[in-house]
Amino acid sequence: MARTARPGSVVLGEVSGAEDLVDAIIDLISDGSLVDGDRLPSTRALAEQTGLSRGTVVRAFDELSAAGFVDSVQGSGTRVADGAGQAARAGARTRGRGDTSSSSYSSSHAPSSRSSPSPSPSSPVPEPRRGRSPRDLRPGIPDVALVDERAWRSAVRAAAAQGLAGLNPWEEPSPTLRSALAGHLRRHRGIAAADPVLFDSSRSAIAALCSAFVAAHGPVPFHMEDPGYRGALLMAREQGLEARFHPVEPGGLDAARLGPGRGIVFTTPAHHFPLGHRMSVNRRVALVDWAHRTGSLMIEDDYDGEFRYGVAPLPALATLPAAAQHVAYVGTSSKSVAPDLRVAWCLPPTALRREVDRWLVVHRRGPSTLSAEALGAFIASGAMDRHLARAARVYGDRRHHLVSALSRECPELRVTGVEAGLHLCVLLPGHDDDEVVRQLERAGWRTRALSGQSARNPTAGLVLSYSRLVARDAEEFAATLRTVIGR
Repeated sequence: MARTARPGSVVLGEVSGAEDLVDAIIDLISDGSLVDGDRLPSTRALAEQTGLSRGTVVRAFDELSAAGFVDSVQGSGTRVADGAGQAARAGARTRGRGDTSSSSYSSSHAPSSRSSPSPSPSSPVPEPRRGRSPRDLRPGIPDVALVDERAWRSAVRAAAAQGLAGLNPWEEPSPTLRSALAGHLRRHRGIAAADPVLFDSSRSAIAALCSAFVAAHGPVPFHMEDPGYRGALLMAREQGLEARFHPVEPGGLDAARLGPGRGIVFTTPAHHFPLGHRMSVNRRVALVDWAHRTGSLMIEDDYDGEFRYGVAPLPALATLPAAAQHVAYVGTSSKSVAPDLRVAWCLPPTALRREVDRWLVVHRRGPSTLSAEALGAFIASGAMDRHLARAARVYGDRRHHLVSALSRECPELRVTGVEAGLHLCVLLPGHDDDEVVRQLERAGWRTRALSGQSARNPTAGLVLSYSRLVARDAEEFAATLRTVIGR
C-alpha cells in the first residue's frame, strides 16, 4: 500500500537549490526510503522543511516529472512513479552529479533586444510559416507552439551575434551545442562524459555507423524488428547490408534470436517505433551482453526518449556495463523541439569514432552552424529543461484524451505504445488499414497505416500522433474512426 511521506519522514539533509533537491529525492528512491507509489510532501511543506523557495521546489518537481521519477496528478499530489526505484538503483539520474549546465548560459551572453534594428518600414513582414494541420495525425511532428518563443528567439539572437566564422560545420562542429548536449544527456538519459558527433539527421548518423562498422569488420547482417523504422532499413541497404527481421515482442528484441555471429542491431528501446513497447531491463542487459560476446554493434535510436507518462526512465543502453565499446547512441531534436532544426547527434563507440568522423567529412552531413549554436544556447540557458517539463505535461494530457476517446468509441480495438513518446498505435485486425486511412482522409483526418512500416509480416493498424490533438478533436476523431471501421 502506498504511503504518504510526511515532511519530517523525508530526511533530505542540507540542500541548496533545485539540483540538490532532485538528487536528494532520487537518492531516497534508490535506497528504498521512498518506494513506488509513495506520495511526496507538498511543495509548500518541502519549501518550509528545506528553507528553499516554493518556486525552487516546483522546478525540482518539474525536473523529476520530466525524467519520469514522479507523477504529478492534479488533486492527488505528487507520487513516486511506478518503476522509479528500479531505475534509480540502475543508476538513472536526471543529470550528472555536479552538473550545472542548465544554468551555465548567462543572459549576458545574449545581445539585448534593444540593440536589434527595427525592420525597415518599406520591407513587408513575412507571414509566419504554417505547420501541419491539427487534424494531421501522422507521426513525427511535435507541437512547436509549446516552445517558449521568447527563450527561442533569445537563443537564436545569441547564435547570430557570433557572426559567420567561415568554417565547415562537419569539420568544426558547434562547441556550444556539444557542451550543452553533454549536460542534457546526463540530466535526461543518465549518460556521463558524452562527446557527441553532430549530424543533420538521425538517418545520417545511422548510415555513418553502418559504414564505419563495415569498414572495420566487413559486411555483416543488419538486425531489426519488424515492423520497425524504415529509415534505418534504407540506410542499411545503402551500405549493402543484408537485413534480418525479427518479430516485435512486448519486452523488446530477444538476443537469443540473433545467433552467434557478429552483426549490427538497430533498436528503439525507450519507445519502439512504431508499436511503442518499452524494452525490459533483462532484455537490455541480454542484448548488450550478446554484443560484447560477439563483437557486434548496437545502434540505440532514442528518438523521443524524453517523454514518458507514468513510467520511470529506464537507463539508456549506452549506460549499461560493457556497452561503451558496443552501443552507439543516436538522438535528435526533431521530436523534442522541431524537425526544422535538422540537428541530430551520435555517441559512437571509441573504436568507430575516427571512421564516423571521416564519413561525416566525406558526406558533409553536419547540421547548420546557426541551428546548432541556437539549440546549444537554448539547452544551456535551461530553456530546454523547462520546455520538456511543460511539454511532457501537455502531451500526457493529450494522450489521455485520445486513449479515453478511443476506449469509449472503439472499445474493441487494442491500443499500444501509450507509456512514452508522441504517438500510439491502434491495431485493426480484420481491416484493410490502407483503406481505413483513405476513408479517414476523406473525412478530413490524415493518418498513417501500420502495415506500411512492415517488411515481411504486415500488421493492420494506425500509427497516430497526439502531439497537437486537443480534447475536442480527439473525441471527433474517435467517433469518425468508429464510423469508418463500422462500414
